[in-house]
Amino acid sequence: MPVYNRADTVKAAVESVLALDETEFELIVVDDGSQDETREILGAIDCPVLTLVFLDTNAGANAARNIGASLARAPVLAFLDADDTYLPGRLALPLKALGKNPDVGVVLSSFTVAKREKSNIVRLPDRAYGSEELVRLLARHVLPPSTPGITMRRELFRAAGGFDPEVRRIQDREMLLRAARRTRGVSISEPLWHKNWQADGISSNLATYFAALMDLFDRHPLYHGAERGTRDYLIARHLVTLLLSLQFAQAWRDYKCARERFASTPATLPSLVLSYFATRRARRRSKLELFDK
Repeated sequence: MPVYNRADTVKAAVESVLALDETEFELIVVDDGSQDETREILGAIDCPVLTLVFLDTNAGANAARNIGASLARAPVLAFLDADDTYLPGRLALPLKALGKNPDVGVVLSSFTVAKREKSNIVRLPDRAYGSEELVRLLARHVLPPSTPGITMRRELFRAAGGFDPEVRRIQDREMLLRAARRTRGVSISEPLWHKNWQADGISSNLATYFAALMDLFDRHPLYHGAERGTRDYLIARHLVTLLLSLQFAQAWRDYKCARERFASTPATLPSLVLSYFATRRARRRSKLELFDK
């Protein structure tokens, strides 16, 4: 678990792990150069399964995760962000799935989410995926690979190269797209962790999303080939979000940037927005089909 200036949430995150029924696990918390009271709060927790690592300077969440993973002794890794919490069964159920399926390297779990006093369940089906299907569903954003819901064999994580320290956003999907090419996967329908939306969280910053999206496309050639339609959909979804929030100038700038980088993107902004709604319907059908198989 990486943590940076989360004095208000880090104790609850740690306690949610320590409260699990499982007994054979280690919790490695990497403080990424916090400047608030986070270090004092962590230092006051006395628990034999807890290992604390304090970095002198802020290296970024991905670097902190990789440091934690490098220190792990267990053959399986799970992740948690310092503003989220684990729910009962978070370790036991994924470990059970891995035990039953030796050729499966990664397990994704459903979760609950609270945002602006509203609660929701992001539910995945109980099913397995071949490598090609797993890559396709991750690339199309049909499967949500949020970091605290990832359970992965340690050797697979290392073989895939871990989290890229240069990636500041969408890092979970980027890492899993690399790992999925090497393994089969499983998803679990029972919610096993809880996401707390934070106004100052990385995923809440609309201004940084487009650059992260372009970076994802640059790193994975499938978005210029088989998943080119998905690429255009994701661009359009971003533009629709900007338009709905009345950020017309930013929407125009990002659209022009996409046109300059990807000549195959629809020629007009209205046509791109229209294609977004068609692709969104197709994605919804794909999600429903997952639960039927």
